[in-house]
Amino acid sequence: MCLKLAQMAASTLLMCLQFSLFMTVKAVNAGCHCIVYDSTFGKDYGVFTSPNWPVPYEDNINCVLYTFQAEEGEIVEVTFDEFDVQKSSLECHLGDYVRLFLHLEEAAVNHKTQENSILCGKIADIDQRHYSSGQALILEFHTDWRQENNTGFRGTYRFLNRSIYLTDGDPLHGTSCDYQFFRGNNSRSKGYFFSPLYPSTYPRNVKCAYHFMGKYNERVTVNFENVRLQREDLSCLGSADKISVHDGKDARSPVIGELCNHQNYVEFVSTGPDLYVEFKSQTQFSGQGFKAVFQFYEENFNLESNIPSTEPQNNGLTLPISGESRVHCDMWISSSLEKNGTFTSPNYPDPYPSDVHCIYHFTGRGRERIQVIFTDFDLLQSLHSNVNRDCEGTDVIEIFIKINGKKEKIRSFCGKALPPQLMSNGPTMTIEFRSNNTLPTTRGFQALYKFVNDFGINVGTQDQQLVCGFLFNSHEQTNGTFYSPNHPGLYPRNTECHYFFIGTKSEKVQVTFTDFDVEGVTPCTADTASDYLEFFNQPSEITKLPRHCGLKKPGTIESERDFFRVTFRSNSRFDGTGFEAFYQFVNKTNPSSTKRIRDSSRNTFSYQSSYLLTTAIFLQVIKIKRQLVS
Repeated sequence: MCLKLAQMAASTLLMCLQFSLFMTVKAVNAGCHCIVYDSTFGKDYGVFTSPNWPVPYEDNINCVLYTFQAEEGEIVEVTFDEFDVQKSSLECHLGDYVRLFLHLEEAAVNHKTQENSILCGKIADIDQRHYSSGQALILEFHTDWRQENNTGFRGTYRFLNRSIYLTDGDPLHGTSCDYQFFRGNNSRSKGYFFSPLYPSTYPRNVKCAYHFMGKYNERVTVNFENVRLQREDLSCLGSADKISVHDGKDARSPVIGELCNHQNYVEFVSTGPDLYVEFKSQTQFSGQGFKAVFQFYEENFNLESNIPSTEPQNNGLTLPISGESRVHCDMWISSSLEKNGTFTSPNYPDPYPSDVHCIYHFTGRGRERIQVIFTDFDLLQSLHSNVNRDCEGTDVIEIFIKINGKKEKIRSFCGKALPPQLMSNGPTMTIEFRSNNTLPTTRGFQALYKFVNDFGINVGTQDQQLVCGFLFNSHEQTNGTFYSPNHPGLYPRNTECHYFFIGTKSEKVQVTFTDFDVEGVTPCTADTASDYLEFFNQPSEITKLPRHCGLKKPGTIESERDFFRVTFRSNSRFDGTGFEAFYQFVNKTNPSSTKRIRDSSRNTFSYQSSYLLTTAIFLQVIKIKRQLVS
């Protein structure tokens, strides 16, 4: 063993001489072996490996330091292509591990230097790419006495120009990371802004603000191309790290967007010339942060008119011109001009032409969502094709939204059945109509559209400091209903809504569900790609109750105190009709009117008061009213 260690030390010394001449590196301890990389020798990237790779590494490797040194004005990028390091503990503090030092002022570490990340396990367990905040990046490799035939790691490194990650705004004097973006005559109309130290990890306990100020007739768009905050299976309301987008001049302006966890290409549009973005980090383990692009644009009502793409017009749509086979029926519908209206198939209510392709583009602003309600639906269904769920081979309506910056089809509708009520997950939606043939009896379709700010939830009081938040105060109303966004239609994807119930000190809240269709599988976690409903007796996320998803209605749920929160969250995968529930504030100090029953669905106890018969009658009345409205 001594011979092997001596051979490794000699090999390490040789590698230090090979990769870097006349360079001194301070180690964690005197027993560390040092390998220095300060050049790619004219290639796009260099390669580094663990000792003996791909042969399993040895046990009892006290310390091997991989030091990457860039030139002035550069940062270091390392990418793990292969990674297999024995995992002995959940957080990798014991056993074999790789420690990363990303925020170094010089190529030096000691026993007091705090690492930025610790890695162990397989390639799927780690973030493969890491960046320094300055010119130096150091990896420390350590193994213990246990030998499990793990192969270690292989990776590449390269040096990048730091200037490509500089924010295109003016730093605000006296702050660490606040910026202003003023749209003057000579200023940028488009550029980038980043979290502190991006693309390296952001500092802990940081608070940054980015204020965009356009001209009076301009609007601001921000597109978060890459968001890598602390990964948690929590709502954004409970996340320690998050980005808040305010539609106005400061943090008191209405919130139109919140981002947490990992997301890509999420866009927001202001309703006026100002936009305020706030980034807060309170976590112990930081993520990479975010990269976003901003743009000031002048609102042009001529370009955004709710008219077809070509003329002449007929009822908002263009008929075939003599000698043409193409029907020009595309429409651009903007909330800048109208908040609601109708759109139809060409010639409606007369038969639509054959071989037509119409695209209806909807564009909103702020927290607006597009709600679509079909009032008539009569498409020709081919008798000679095998029509499946996607309506292939027949006349069809297709619904598209943006997910991770890409246009994704979420539903297809054909035949004569009226489609469900729909809602976009953001301020844009595209609907496409395709026809193959037509008959004198096929009417086509007619639909209503609305740009809504309340997610179709018209109960409670909307909280302007949340994207989708509603308050229910017993001083204003002691009972009523609440429901998921766009209920009884399909709820929008990538949506988070919170319902806050606030009673007096002598009250608690009881919730009884009448409808429940939330896509997911127990235990309703991110691992099962589930949407979910969650309940809290305290403002914090710590005191949450078990999640609910699927088709089975939860039993009656009762709060422990005068505060209660219900959180609904959907992901980008699937959708359902959501839920509807009845709530009531009851006196918690009067046990004579309450009896204890077992909730068989959860094998726990809940409470149900003697008012259930009255509740049932009330729910039937509410249900009938909602059917009449719809």
